[in-house]
This record gives sequence, C-alpha cells and structure tokens, in this order.
Amino acid sequence: MKIIPTLINKIKNLDEKTKKIMEKGYAFCFLLCILASFTLFTYEVLYCNPVLFYIGISLFRTSLMFACTFFMCAIGFDTIKKERI
Repeated sequence: MKIIPTLINKIKNLDEKTKKIMEKGYAFCFLLCILASFTLFTYEVLYCNPVLFYIGISLFRTSLMFACTFFMCAIGFDTIKKERI
C-alpha cells in the first residue's frame, strides 16, 4: 500500500478554496501552539502555579487536534466536492 504518495497527491490536487482554508487553519494551530509553548515556558521559569502547566498542555493538545482535523476535513470535503461534480 502506498499511503503517503496517495496523501501527497491528494494534497497537491486540493481545490484552491479548500487549500486556503486549510492553510489558515494551520496558521491558527501554529499560533495556539506558540501560546501553549509560552505558557509552558512561563510555568518552567516561574513555577508559581501548576494550573499553568495544565493550561499549556491542554492548549498544545488542542492545537495538534485542530491541525489533524483541518487536514482530514480538507481531504474529506474535497473528495465529496469532486464526487458531486
């Protein structure tokens, strides 16, 4: 099975609107990841409140889940859109 070449081919053949939405979603996830890193860095330096650690880890996990969701939904939406045409 050639899963990775198939995924790369699907990403290259995405509709322009879908690709733009996916790129903006990745930018949003990147900003969330930077915020999570800053929160975890603040916890590491100050160690004042363990809630900072949980907030940072939750933000990091959320950003990773959003990135995976944007990827899967973009491919799924594009596949459904091309089947309708």
